[in-house]
Amino acid sequence: MKKMMEQCEMYRSGYFHAERLQEEEDVQDLKNEVSVMVNRIELLQLHCRKLMGQDLGSCSVDELNEITIQIEKSLTLIRSTKISIQPSSFRVLPIFWQAKVHEEEVGKLKAEIAGTRELVNERDTLHEMFEEKPLWMQSGSLGSENNASSSVPV
Repeated sequence: MKKMMEQCEMYRSGYFHAERLQEEEDVQDLKNEVSVMVNRIELLQLHCRKLMGQDLGSCSVDELNEITIQIEKSLTLIRSTKISIQPSSFRVLPIFWQAKVHEEEVGKLKAEIAGTRELVNERDTLHEMFEEKPLWMQSGSLGSENNASSSVPV
């Protein structure tokens, strides 16, 4: 029985020792994966900063050319997506040109309003000159003056 107990102890200690070794290997593998992931994240953050225009002092000319090409490709993709999403009425002119067209229309309307104001001011001046008499009264008074001058003997 004692021998059997010793064998159980040896088996158990060996089993747990092997299990512990396996756990330690798993933990070590996970630590290695974490360090690799941290390095990848740092590289991605560095690349992102370069694409955003930060930390470009350490870049070589070739890296700058690659970044330029990548940015141009991204812009082309964004523009094509934007055009496919926009309604057809906005595809004709870019937004800043549309704003320019609207500014010109506003300028034309302001000129029309200024011309209308001039006409209104002229109308008001004429009303003041004729003391706001209706036209039939103005023509009657003019007609009586003509008749009076024609009835005067010469």
